[in-house]
Amino acid sequence: MRTKVQAQTSGLLGVLFGKTRRSILVLLFGHTEEAFHLRKILRLARVSAGAGQRELKKLTEAGILVRTVKENQVLFRANLECPIFDDLKNLISKTAGLVDILRDALGPLGFGIKLALVYGSIARGRATANSDIDLLVVGDVSFKDVVGSTAKAQEILRREINPLVMSFAEFQDRISKGDHLLDSILKSPFLPVLGDAREFGRMAH
Repeated sequence: MRTKVQAQTSGLLGVLFGKTRRSILVLLFGHTEEAFHLRKILRLARVSAGAGQRELKKLTEAGILVRTVKENQVLFRANLECPIFDDLKNLISKTAGLVDILRDALGPLGFGIKLALVYGSIARGRATANSDIDLLVVGDVSFKDVVGSTAKAQEILRREINPLVMSFAEFQDRISKGDHLLDSILKSPFLPVLGDAREFGRMAH
């Protein structure tokens, strides 16, 4: 079951950006310190050559991206001088873009997952270029399952995904014993990916 927060965030991104544009912006605004050549963008964003080139052209003409040529390679990067740079980075890199990619990645695990959420520096909006994605997954899935399902997402987001995986029974037991880590996760800002995070959050109070 998706939470209200999930539906709002994912819906907002879907209204504002098509799939191709969203994938490109998530990649480039998630790594604003890096310039990417065309083939790498198409591969990592998983978009076709025609659609990708059209979106890159539009975004460059709008001043959202910067296009440069170096050693016969065309490179694109986020335009740090764009008037809406901070707004786009916050909307795409920190929240819905990342959540959508992780939700799609975990989707094949189906009803085995009762809860999945991102916590830590990214959820708090304090991520650096080297920050991992801290991911809590609760349900009838193994650590190996989660690592395998998120491998592609890790490549797209270009951040290491650090999963904390446990069964629902273990989660309940640790919460009942006042587990400091889980208590901290659920009482701090987090980004819901799957499940009703509010219901789980109430367990920690």
